[in-house]
Amino acid sequence: MARNNLYVTLIGKLEKSLSTLTEGTLLPPEQTLAERYHVSKPTLRRALAELAERKLIEKKNGIGSVVAGSTKVISRELIFLCHDVVFFAESLKRFSASAADRNYLSSIIPLCGDAKSQERIIATAISRNPAGVVIYADPGMQSLSAYSHLVRCGIPVLFLIRLPEGVRGNLLTFGNADGITGIVLRFYREGCRHFALYGGEQINPLAAIERRHGFLEGLRKCRLKLREELICTRENSEEERNRFFELFRDPEKRPDAVCCLNDICAGEFIRIMRRRGIPLDGIRLSGFDHAPLITFLPHELLTVEPPMAELGDCAAELLIRQIENPEFGFTQKKLASKLILIRPD
Repeated sequence: MARNNLYVTLIGKLEKSLSTLTEGTLLPPEQTLAERYHVSKPTLRRALAELAERKLIEKKNGIGSVVAGSTKVISRELIFLCHDVVFFAESLKRFSASAADRNYLSSIIPLCGDAKSQERIIATAISRNPAGVVIYADPGMQSLSAYSHLVRCGIPVLFLIRLPEGVRGNLLTFGNADGITGIVLRFYREGCRHFALYGGEQINPLAAIERRHGFLEGLRKCRLKLREELICTRENSEEERNRFFELFRDPEKRPDAVCCLNDICAGEFIRIMRRRGIPLDGIRLSGFDHAPLITFLPHELLTVEPPMAELGDCAAELLIRQIENPEFGFTQKKLASKLILIRPD
């Protein structure tokens, strides 16, 4: 390991240890610490001097080094501001684990409330002067001024999934559109020629737009003509929705594949069809997100599994790399999703 990286790692290990100690706790002797962290005493003294300068510890003559205060800011903190902690649960878990492996401390902060609340949450995160910030912005609040302030404050920042309006910065994402395109292509190879798109209320509106574009791209690649009457989303009127479902009664007009904007929409589609007494025989059905509920659906479902674990690992890796190597920069990285076929028990 390079000498500078050894020193940075030592600082992280010491900060991590200090965060678990109360104010006034006496640290072990220098020789003990040097042996514990496998470093030379000069390297250890340099690290202790930096911690003392930042007032995390205090050197007392004849006593040694003591913890100055557990409430002090720790420079190796990584903050993850997340609007949807449920959907990103696996990403948050892997992000925290990856950060800990590199001797960083992670803080998960829900980004919730109205615009003023979210502006305040972001401002508070900046005031903590963390080593870096990962943020998944609220899709319903893409124009907060705090986003621009965040990218200008000098702290390394990584946005997840999409950039807010008017913001230029580092982005780690996966293919919302690509997933639906892949489904259309697979259904086409399996013989489907008449495609419908369905979406209900329970979906992120920006994801819905991206996935609709993916659906249209899939049709284009298969050289299939778009039938507007076979697209039914939250924007359609009740009359248009009724006409959409009634098309499934006609053997000559009904589609042989329905792409739903997410798994919840797929469950809703099945429920509506059953309530109307319309059979699903011969119809291929797809969703998105690989939600737990799909194991209970009474119909085979092809769904998209987003790379949530990889997203957390990669977010930590890219952010830490930028922190420790300021010359390193990237604009965008896209991770691949995979298709999962779920059959009813």
